[in-house]
Amino acid sequence: MHLLIERAKNEGRHLLEPEALDLLRDYSIPVPKHRFIHTETEALEAARGLGLPVVMKVVSRDIIHKTEAGGVVTNLRDERHVREAFAHLTSLEKAGYAVQGILVYPFEDSQVELSVGMLRDAQFGPVITFGLGGIWIEVLQDIAYGIAPLSFEEAEEMIQSIRSHAILAGGRGKRPSDRKALSELLVHLSRMVMKEEDIREIDLNPVFPLERGFFIADARILL
Repeated sequence: MHLLIERAKNEGRHLLEPEALDLLRDYSIPVPKHRFIHTETEALEAARGLGLPVVMKVVSRDIIHKTEAGGVVTNLRDERHVREAFAHLTSLEKAGYAVQGILVYPFEDSQVELSVGMLRDAQFGPVITFGLGGIWIEVLQDIAYGIAPLSFEEAEEMIQSIRSHAILAGGRGKRPSDRKALSELLVHLSRMVMKEEDIREIDLNPVFPLERGFFIADARILL
């Protein structure tokens, strides 16, 4: 059992997002540069170090769906907006949430949002999911499923099997997405959940496909 999972279990909680990112990285899954901060001064230093614009998110053991709780502020283009975002996010304590800190990300924008995840099924065990993400995941239900562990070929077949897979090929002035990197993401995720049996659910949404690699814009891991 990974130490991050053991600690979270002992404390009776799910993984916080910085912990989820560290776990993914330990299983050879590339994650964005980020900073976990606690003060306004640290927020400004993080924004300068990562490069504006940035995204800031609340980190709270009480909040699983951060957007619905007002815990995400995007596209912060100057230090004044970073200060305002920090004040807003820390004020969530007044609403009764325990705030463990603030996560600062580089701001990345994409016209294509993917969802990658895992559900642990009573019959089949860990099932890897791949499809369109963002608001489209519930609207279109364009999702492929694969039983872990996945081979690279099986991961490629999952990507090819969604109805909207042609979006990843580019066209009309858009560069193609790095499907090899996306396949490797599915493979490494499947290996991780085979080893870490205490993980109940994973939701990486959205994942932005890039010309080289991908950008995990949000990571949620439930135990």
